[in-house]
Amino acid sequence: MANIMSLKSLRNKVSRNGFDLSSKRNFTAKAGELLPVKCWEVLPSDTFKLDLKSFTRTQPLNTAAFARMREYYDFYFVPYDLLWNKANTVLTQMYDNPQHAISLDPTVNFVLSGDMPYITCSDIANYLNQIADDVESEAISQNYFGYNRGLCSAKLLEYLGYGNFFPYAESSGTTWTSKPLLQNLQLNVFGLLAYQKIYADYYRDSQWERISPSTFNVDYMDGQDMQVDISGTTRFLENYSFFDLRYCNWQKDLFHGVVPRQQYGDVAVVSSIGNVTLNGNNVLNTSALGSTTANSNIKLATGSAAVGTSMMANSQFSILVLRQAEFLQKWKEITQSGNKDYKEQIEKHWNVSPGDGFSEMCTYLGGIANSMDINEVVNNNITGNNAADIAGKGVGLGNGTISFNSQGRYGLVMCIYHCLPLIDYTTDMVSPVFTKVNAADYAIPEFDRVGMQLVDLSWMSNGVVSDYLGNDGVTFLGYAPRYIDYKTDVDSSVGAFKRSLNSWVISYNNISLANQLGSVDSNNQPTPSAAPLNYTMFKVNPSSLNPLFAVKVDSSVDTDQFLCSSFFDVKVVRNLDTDGLPY
Repeated sequence: MANIMSLKSLRNKVSRNGFDLSSKRNFTAKAGELLPVKCWEVLPSDTFKLDLKSFTRTQPLNTAAFARMREYYDFYFVPYDLLWNKANTVLTQMYDNPQHAISLDPTVNFVLSGDMPYITCSDIANYLNQIADDVESEAISQNYFGYNRGLCSAKLLEYLGYGNFFPYAESSGTTWTSKPLLQNLQLNVFGLLAYQKIYADYYRDSQWERISPSTFNVDYMDGQDMQVDISGTTRFLENYSFFDLRYCNWQKDLFHGVVPRQQYGDVAVVSSIGNVTLNGNNVLNTSALGSTTANSNIKLATGSAAVGTSMMANSQFSILVLRQAEFLQKWKEITQSGNKDYKEQIEKHWNVSPGDGFSEMCTYLGGIANSMDINEVVNNNITGNNAADIAGKGVGLGNGTISFNSQGRYGLVMCIYHCLPLIDYTTDMVSPVFTKVNAADYAIPEFDRVGMQLVDLSWMSNGVVSDYLGNDGVTFLGYAPRYIDYKTDVDSSVGAFKRSLNSWVISYNNISLANQLGSVDSNNQPTPSAAPLNYTMFKVNPSSLNPLFAVKVDSSVDTDQFLCSSFFDVKVVRNLDTDGLPY
């Protein structure tokens, strides 16, 4: 007999209906910008079907450039509980049943206020005033590309749907007191946090850029006073926050795909061994072996002496110790080869996929990519020099479908747009083919799996870059797989395309390299790093397309290079009634 007092059968009888959330979104964009062009709130049991059709035109181009650009619309689901660990408890209104402690004292852990983390319009205005366009401190007012942080933040806020805050970013004199908005609204920060969470999980290069959890997580909020304090502390202003617009990375290649070190942490060594030599005459340089230690000068045995010779060391060691060091190095190299999140590390080491939910990563739902075509525009109105003017225009078309089920979680679905230029290197490159001056510099099959190797800076530029850097100590970019120069290549342009015809290609030249090598952001740079680079080198600078376009980019949205029109055909089935009436 069922126990009626358990009330297990008592459930809300919900209606389940389909709703049309379709809409059109027109927006402008700069190359490299990660823009949240659309966002939808997700309820438990929601089922989404998103059909996207996009059309893009470019600003006028100077020429019918030999340029390649790719557009991406990517969709992500960000559950609220990844942004604030008490979100689910508050959303179910179980205020007296919290699951996360805020203190060691048991008496202060049992009541939540019921509010979500929020900021006010005046809070945002006051923050933007402190990093406005006319603030003298460049460390605060500008991002690593030199664009005004305040204007970029205002653009992010507008695209997310927080309203218009451009006046406060344009001038520190336009204060909340002098120009308040219609109402000092309280706005939850989930949209801003979700954007930064997506960046941290999928666009941040974890090999080079340090994670900053405070930009996407507010677990420090205790559930009582839920207004996020952005009153303008020095740390909040000087470091990137959840207001900052982000940029995508260049496509990984020989130069922009290097890693900062050979393995995770230090090289595994056998402590009891000193200098190790093998009988022979041909010296194998340490760069060919990827060694970073001074006591690893190894010689190859040649001739008849190679047979029956012994290895000499200054002390004895167990073969088990050597084997342990070898497998420790294997673990470090496998660890270094992946992103620094739980999911990928488990996949790397255990060869199983635990799923995004177990890694505390937001979920990638799918994406749509398309190439942008550059067509010529010929002005046949012949002038005095009897030459027709050739200009260009770019057009992009894309479409695709995404399906998604919320699986009982609250959160946000966000669409991130970015345009990725595919660069042609116009630096003073030296082919690795001609840098080999020793027999050991050429590929040796036995050493193909010995570990990572250095990528010499000269492969990218042969020293002219030192004129811009004033630093002759920069000799290498980072590490890449062994004999990488035999396994891949890069796109390049030479001749007049490096000089008078640079408007015909997406040029990455010596100055571009020097500017990015010279960018310093110690707050986001992982340490220690063997490579003398900064993570900003791998970010797409919108100004890289300046030679192509008649309009040169600056901090203003008026200089955006791409004019995009997208239609989101969104159908959602959710547990809500169609009219919300009892009859």
